[in-house]
Amino acid sequence: MIEFNSASKQKPADLIPDGTVVPVHLNLRPGNAGDGGWLKRSKAGNSLMLDCEFVVIEGPYAKRKFWTLFTVDGETDGHAKASDISRARLRSMLESARGVNPDDESDAAQRAREVEGWGDFDGMRFWAKVGIEKGKDGYADKNILREVITPDRKAWSKLDGSTSAAPAAPRAAPAPANSGRPSWAA
Repeated sequence: MIEFNSASKQKPADLIPDGTVVPVHLNLRPGNAGDGGWLKRSKAGNSLMLDCEFVVIEGPYAKRKFWTLFTVDGETDGHAKASDISRARLRSMLESARGVNPDDESDAAQRAREVEGWGDFDGMRFWAKVGIEKGKDGYADKNILREVITPDRKAWSKLDGSTSAAPAAPRAAPAPANSGRPSWAA
């Protein structure tokens, strides 16, 4: 018999309040598509996205997580518009993480807004404003990335290991997709 009477009670999964500014660590969740296998293909197969997990790294919400998909390529006009929005958000992540003012057009600032590949975003730390998206189709409300806080904002400050103009060392690229068989069945 396994007894659970002495186990701790479950804590409620309250949302991080809307508008809260927190430092986050970005983990890319590889989807084995696109350059280096970092992208995820949509269910319809006609667009590619970055699957991002944000982990709060300090403060009262430390270790809390929320997720966002950023469309980076696709076949429709809607995909093109979503890609433009995603590129703006990814630019602001680079600026926040690397301490670059959005209005700075110097050569150094331009280099800081460049990456070798999608994997350069993996492990990036920056300041984020959390939002709440209302649940639909039976799903509960959830936290989302509402805004990235860049160095031109009062709420921004330097984070350890995040302001270098050089990208952080990314994890190894994911293994290429195989014939559809799981790795344990090889």
